[in-house]
Amino acid sequence: MTVSVSYLICPECAYATNDRNKKFCEYCRTELLHQCPICSSPIQEEKAIYCRECGLKLRISITPIQ
Repeated sequence: MTVSVSYLICPECAYATNDRNKKFCEYCRTELLHQCPICSSPIQEEKAIYCRECGLKLRISITPIQ
């Protein structure tokens, strides 16, 4: 049995978490994405930049903005 982990990512910085209780980025206070805003596909990679289903750019970078 394979367990699928989904992530919440910040569209503005490199923050990512799998803690479903978080709603906002710990660093820049932007609302976290838990799914693609276009196709509603869950985000299944911690370092995802683009949606695997529709190709939408989900965030600026995976490198922390300083």
